[in-house]
Amino acid sequence: MKYYFLMPTARVNDIELYYETAGEGEPLLLLHGLGSSVRDWERQIPEMAKSYRVIACDVRGHGRSEKPPGPYSMSQFARDVAGLLRALDIPSVHICGLSIGGMIGAA
Repeated sequence: MKYYFLMPTARVNDIELYYETAGEGEPLLLLHGLGSSVRDWERQIPEMAKSYRVIACDVRGHGRSEKPPGPYSMSQFARDVAGLLRALDIPSVHICGLSIGGMIGAA
């Protein structure tokens, strides 16, 4: 018997972005650092999910998201994240970014 595990992804711009959600309440977007993934947040998500609807994604070229040829730009990362939020029907969020994730959130 084969088992298939579906990863939550959203088609955004020209790629599939991997994301995770947890909790309920006001949305809180978590953006990881350069060369990393949503795993940066694995210990914080359960605690944050007690108060927020947490959304964490692997940005283009990272983690379980697609990795098309680069180079990538900050505006491209920001457009991808905005596209993910539109796909999830989330009009506004609180943002918590680590390293380049903070720069993406500010872009």
